[in-house]
Amino acid sequence: MTRTEAPGEAVPKGLGVVLVSSILLCAIGLLSAWHLVEVYRQTHLDPEEYRSFCNLSESMNCDKVALHDEFSVVLGTPVAVWAMAGYAFVALLTALALVRARSRFGQGFLFLNGVLFVGVSLWLVYVMHFEIGAWCIVCLAIDVINLSLFGLSLAAIRVSRVSVAGAIRADVRSLLARPLLAAGLAVLGAGLLAGAWFGGQRLQDSIAQARAARQGPRKAGEDPRPAQMLYVSREDERLEADAWSRRTQDTPRDQACLDKGAGAGPDAPVRIAFGTSAEGYPWKGAEQPSVEIHEFTDFQCPYCRSAHLLVNRLVSRYPGQLRVYHRHLPLDNRCNRKLDRPFHPRACELSLIAVCAGQQGRFWEMTDYLFHNSQAIRAQGPSAEDIARALALDLGKFNCCMGDPQSMRPVEADLAAAASLNLRGTPAFVIQGQVYYGKIPDEALRVLDPPSP
Repeated sequence: MTRTEAPGEAVPKGLGVVLVSSILLCAIGLLSAWHLVEVYRQTHLDPEEYRSFCNLSESMNCDKVALHDEFSVVLGTPVAVWAMAGYAFVALLTALALVRARSRFGQGFLFLNGVLFVGVSLWLVYVMHFEIGAWCIVCLAIDVINLSLFGLSLAAIRVSRVSVAGAIRADVRSLLARPLLAAGLAVLGAGLLAGAWFGGQRLQDSIAQARAARQGPRKAGEDPRPAQMLYVSREDERLEADAWSRRTQDTPRDQACLDKGAGAGPDAPVRIAFGTSAEGYPWKGAEQPSVEIHEFTDFQCPYCRSAHLLVNRLVSRYPGQLRVYHRHLPLDNRCNRKLDRPFHPRACELSLIAVCAGQQGRFWEMTDYLFHNSQAIRAQGPSAEDIARALALDLGKFNCCMGDPQSMRPVEADLAAAASLNLRGTPAFVIQGQVYYGKIPDEALRVLDPPSP
């Protein structure tokens, strides 16, 4: 039978310590969640430059976890913002339970919140291990906090000598008997959730505005932009008007034409040769390279976008020494048979779009466009034809290519190569037979900067 307590009975020994410990844990959880909000903001604001303290490796990387919006964002709001609201609510509920310790109020509800938090933690562990393939140290710390809060909720019930079901029933009866208390908790919970949602929207708006402000000077030609590229076909270096790149951020037509007419200046695009290897791999960079990089990538992978921008900078810096091959590794079961579900639902289609753009000599411009506009493509869902139209492709030839089953052969060949290399994530870089995930270490490129004599 459930043991009932008289209102005037003394507070069970140890209950105060348990509840105060819960409040302290909630405070630590709030700080941890706030840090994750900052990681989310910085990785989305400047993914190619920002590195958090827990960006230790490919497998231990908070930044990589934050960039997976399909998991790090719920209802347009980062999960970390929702976590802050949750910890704030549990802290206030625990404080109320501490004030009303004699009547044992709140212990059942704290247990239910603990169950919810543990469920969220299990989901996070699953996502990090099976979906993203990277672990976030701060997320793991939050998991420990959630498990500890669940354990403390059980401890509070135990020292009060009631059952879990009895604690929950007692809390429900208490709320039914005190409508004002019930209304106050409902308003508090709804207010925190609404605040989290509005705060998340403001955060997203501030990121979008900051990124737009950063892109403004670049469009006006006020920033030299080391990653700016002008792709020049190795078969045609006469630089006819139509050979100049026109639409992507890396290769704006206005600056390209200025360079053609007035000669190369400090802000001029770097001329990058491109072609196709004997094996059929699109490449850009050096005709006779000192270093060759095979970049296995996915157009819907947020971390691949950052890697793509960094690779562009490397090619711009070493156009006569470095060659990069694009290799397709879409994490989408529509073409990737190693997957049992569409992890990135349009990844296969986007790879095919790049292949078909390549048939018109615009492969590298299309890769730039797809990565630069990856967030808009994910959010707005433009059709393949809309994307082709943005680069002024020949739509008749493009649609014919998209409908031809043979067009997927380069993607299928790259998937087979990735399987033979046992690649386990994107982006993956293969340099002289060595595989690197996430980024290219300096030692792999040391030959590009030989020591001074």
